[in-house]
Amino acid sequence: MLPFCFEWHWDVGHVIFFGLFYTALGVISLGVGTALFMTFRQLYTGAELPHHDEDEDQGPTYVYVHNAAARGEYA
Repeated sequence: MLPFCFEWHWDVGHVIFFGLFYTALGVISLGVGTALFMTFRQLYTGAELPHHDEDEDQGPTYVYVHNAAARGEYA
């Protein structure tokens, strides 16, 4: 509902509700727009994603039970 619609009433309830509603829509739109802008900027400038060094700890490595069983190992 927009202010130029027929049923719009300029009372406190409408102003607060629709003010918050349009603020939330604006924040979501700004986030999506920023993500699209950054994606296309990275795509067209040829920038690469940051790489990890070979020396850095990549975190724990997990061995899943079904992989171990397929190799003949048992947990």
